[in-house]
Amino acid sequence: MKTSFSEAVSSRPVGLFQLSVVLAVLLVLLFDGMDAQSLGLVVPIVLKEWGIARAEFGWALSASIFGMGVGALAGGWLGDRIGRLRSLFVSVLVFGCATIAASRAGDVPAMTALRFAGGLGFGAAGPNALALATEWMPLRFRTYVVALLAIGSPAGGSIAAAIAPFVLADYGWRGLFLAFGAGSIVVGGLALLVVRESPSFHLAQGRSDKAHAVARRVFGAQVELVPERADGPRGGIDTGVFDRANLRLTLGASLAFSALTALVYSINYWGTELFTSRGLSQAEAIGVIFWGGIVSVLGALLSGWTVRAFGSRATIVACSLAAFAVTVALGAVLGQQAPSVAAVTVLACALGGIGSLGIGTLYSTIALGYPVSCRSTGIGLGMMTGRAGGILMTFYGGSLLDLGGASVMPFFAVAAGCTLLVGASAWIVDRHVAPARPE
Repeated sequence: MKTSFSEAVSSRPVGLFQLSVVLAVLLVLLFDGMDAQSLGLVVPIVLKEWGIARAEFGWALSASIFGMGVGALAGGWLGDRIGRLRSLFVSVLVFGCATIAASRAGDVPAMTALRFAGGLGFGAAGPNALALATEWMPLRFRTYVVALLAIGSPAGGSIAAAIAPFVLADYGWRGLFLAFGAGSIVVGGLALLVVRESPSFHLAQGRSDKAHAVARRVFGAQVELVPERADGPRGGIDTGVFDRANLRLTLGASLAFSALTALVYSINYWGTELFTSRGLSQAEAIGVIFWGGIVSVLGALLSGWTVRAFGSRATIVACSLAAFAVTVALGAVLGQQAPSVAAVTVLACALGGIGSLGIGTLYSTIALGYPVSCRSTGIGLGMMTGRAGGILMTFYGGSLLDLGGASVMPFFAVAAGCTLLVGASAWIVDRHVAPARPE
């Protein structure tokens, strides 16, 4: 009997190879997050070493975010043509080498150029990782896999924050960059050796013999495969990412990603400077980022369950309202003369958890919403356009802090506005993940 690979893999128990694919991809995303977070952790140190103002450094901080946007679309496009696995490995080489090179930077222009190059790799990794892992898993587990992979960046940031104090004490910020970059390349090489391209992709490319060979090796038996049926509004016809059928999905997801990225990156990239400027020590500020990342991991993992239980639309709206309340509260606490470290930590953790819950939900929405033929490109396009808010908030975050002077109101007013845009986006998207039916 002929069947699609998604149907075939969904009718069988999850095997060791499939678990190894998810683990390998997760490790790549962990190092992606570590490299991406590295500069944000050392902002006060670099500002002091180079003798520059916060606003001047916005170029360097925002460069990687801009690179991520370009890299997400380019990497997604490449993944739909040469394969998700090859594109994933290329992305790791790019951001690993760029992070190593950044350890030698001596001024803002050099750091900006290298972080942009690294951002290309950071961005390209995401869509290919999601597409590759979800195509190997049964349909019933895909939202959970997306949720697990969504912890890559926040968990990587937390690992970086945990390691940073020890590495900085002995080797400085340059040693930190060197270690993270080298580790990324090693992990990328291991992933290339372990993982295989999915039969779904081979079939979409017209390589039926290759698809059947891979499926036979994994299943241990011959399976008669046919290309995936696109579950879109065109009744099963494959559509391109720019087709009208995908327009509302792309626009709504882009708006939500943009707003959530602005919110999360405002803390990840300017958090240490914001907290230290309000009286916290460098160690306390990094500690807040560390615990925020830990809770972010929990939020991302929770998204797999909430999407299946309540659907993606209800989850996104709930995240919007909760994030608004927490953002206002955090701004009020930091506006005090001597803010409580405990209160700042709790609120920052809550914001990180809610943000990751929302991002994980969006990943599930777009990963399951686009057909195989343009899945990587669709995910990449959503990520690219969604970086706009992150770029603006990262670039102008220092200016907002300077604008407020002794007040954090301008900074948090913009952050609160972003939370409301997330809720609005839920009604633009027309291809939400519906709640799972009781079995």
